[in-house]
Amino acid sequence: MSQQLRREFSFRDLILFQITAVITVRWISFAAARGTSSISLWAISFVFFFFPLAYVVIDFTRKIPMEGGIYQWTKHALGPFHGYLCAWAYVVNNLFYFPSLLIAVGGYVAFMISGDDQTLQSNQKFALIFSLSSIWGILFLNLIGLKFGKWVENIGGLSIWLPCTMLIIFGVVQYIRAGSATAFTLSGLFPDFGKTDTWSAWANICFAFTGIELASTMSEEVHDPERTLPRSIYWAGFIITCIYALGTISVLIFLNPREINLVTGIMQAISKILSGLGLSFLTPIVSMLLAFGGLGTLGAWIAGAARVPYTVGLDRYLPSSLSKLHPRFGSPYVSLLVLGIISSVIVILSLAGTTVKEAYLKLSNATIILYFIPFCYLFVSYLKANPANKKMFAKLLAIFGLISTVIAIILACWPPSDTNFWSYERDVVGGCAILMLASLVFYYRGRKAAAV
Repeated sequence: MSQQLRREFSFRDLILFQITAVITVRWISFAAARGTSSISLWAISFVFFFFPLAYVVIDFTRKIPMEGGIYQWTKHALGPFHGYLCAWAYVVNNLFYFPSLLIAVGGYVAFMISGDDQTLQSNQKFALIFSLSSIWGILFLNLIGLKFGKWVENIGGLSIWLPCTMLIIFGVVQYIRAGSATAFTLSGLFPDFGKTDTWSAWANICFAFTGIELASTMSEEVHDPERTLPRSIYWAGFIITCIYALGTISVLIFLNPREINLVTGIMQAISKILSGLGLSFLTPIVSMLLAFGGLGTLGAWIAGAARVPYTVGLDRYLPSSLSKLHPRFGSPYVSLLVLGIISSVIVILSLAGTTVKEAYLKLSNATIILYFIPFCYLFVSYLKANPANKKMFAKLLAIFGLISTVIAIILACWPPSDTNFWSYERDVVGGCAILMLASLVFYYRGRKAAAV
């Protein structure tokens, strides 16, 4: 495998890849809309989820630097069946994540064009053309090789970093000059964990941190992965945490939580900054940067997600054709093309008529649970692999991460207050069960093929 794949990722590429894979600026808006208690939620999420996740990924990367990352680690610790289920859940939930990401990115593009992010919501044709062209444009760059495809993530990482850094710097200046639109009090920093809504917000903020494991799915395309990947995680993890926490504080300095849009709050804050400075003409440029950042996020997840079925195909638990590399470009082109076709179908379904869209939304809700399954496997695999050699500190971190993930799954199974309980359980929990059962068809067919 390693003789055919080309090592194109440098240390710089990895840092930018991880920044764009993890950071989605709408999480800053989501957190800021909850008020100052979200600052504590970021801190708690870092301690109990992000730090354990980064620690486990770094340790696994040093010991098992293999293409496929989380799939290989789970297979090594728990066996091929669990490795396969982990890979299936990891890829399927991302396929349903793409439409919502593209809607958010399309909102920034619409803001850039017309100064009104509502344009996208009323123009289904624009949403469809933009989404499909984004998927296939990024896929093309990855098909002709990671040497070209990685620039989507590089540009995306810089495009996220620049406006977020601007937001943080101007937030400090605004606080010194005019104070804050939000009152920062000691009592306001404490989240009310007596409310289910607080737990749900914490789970969402926890999983705003996911993605630091993604680059490991491409380990055999990294120069010196045992050394380069861990170093990049240290740097990227620090930058990601600062952007999320300080970005949230800066939005709160400029806007009262009641004014913040859950999706485009960061754009609201930056627009207000630029207007106050008489630089409103720069607003479309910032929108463009955020759009590039979102496309970088899409590019990272398409590239990383495609490597998982590629490695599962090598083991023949999925069709072996998925493991084919392009003879000229050295890319897993079949896996990328299949991912592109399925992603396109899901995007079309997400924008279809009412009946079809309802079916899509039910499956999309089901993937909320699927989203957490691979992280359960990650932490359990870490606890299972060579337990005698694990230090108590490492075990505690893995346990913290596992408990956080299990709580998130339970919360995902629990319906919102305005939803019928049994209808939600049928659609979401039942839909998740159906998607996982569907995976068994491929697994047992693949196992028979591998035995021949």
